[in-house]
Amino acid sequence: MGMRKPKSRWSMEMSRDASRDALPMAGLVLGILLAAAIAGLSFLYLWQGNRIQALTANLEESREMLEVEQGINRILSVRIDEAFSLERVARIARDQLGMSEPTIVRYVPIPAK
Repeated sequence: MGMRKPKSRWSMEMSRDASRDALPMAGLVLGILLAAAIAGLSFLYLWQGNRIQALTANLEESREMLEVEQGINRILSVRIDEAFSLERVARIARDQLGMSEPTIVRYVPIPAK
């Protein structure tokens, strides 16, 4: 019969067995971490895409509202110009206040300083 060597507690064979058992566990942990990182990055990508679409929709809505407001602003500007035109003031003076056009126009000279 062959002689067997007695195994010590700290023999290399036991540490190899322990490392073989730890290797699948480390692979599993790394796999889970990799899957979590990919899932997180995918979520971030989708969230950014949705946020960009929402902001683009808000931008287009704001541009449409700006065009409407600018149109209203142009209309009001024309009405203001019409309301303060000299022709309108002269017509109101004639019709409502009974005033007439002056027949003699006198100019007052302003002395130069």
